[in-house]
Amino acid sequence: MSQLKLTAQLRRFLITGVSATLIDSTVYSLMLYLGMDFSPAKACGFIAAVAFAYNGHRRWTFSTHGSRKRIAGFAGLYVTTFVINNVTNTLMLELYGKENKLDIAIAFVVATGITAIVNFTMMKFFIFRPKKPIPVQE
Repeated sequence: MSQLKLTAQLRRFLITGVSATLIDSTVYSLMLYLGMDFSPAKACGFIAAVAFAYNGHRRWTFSTHGSRKRIAGFAGLYVTTFVINNVTNTLMLELYGKENKLDIAIAFVVATGITAIVNFTMMKFFIFRPKKPIPVQE
């Protein structure tokens, strides 16, 4: 794999991830504005963001075809990294404090960074890896 391809994939991964986060925030805010309670509003934002992220990463970041297996793998990955993100954030806050905005921001950045690394690695090498060609018998 060329370095250029990896660099392009990382750039596309970040753009898609930031876009998904903006979708999450926008849908969440809109649902709150329309009078929905916090938890259902957050669920709507999260679902919209995950749907966007799956399609964005599948089509643009990694340029692969969709399948039920990929959807299931992606959903499983997002559930797993959701837990990793929350546990990491909680541990950082417990270990280093939550008394000021800087402590909270550092915990958020560390948790998000770890999650992004896990997501990219799992998507690239497992969920969206190209199918291996079938060897031709001679």
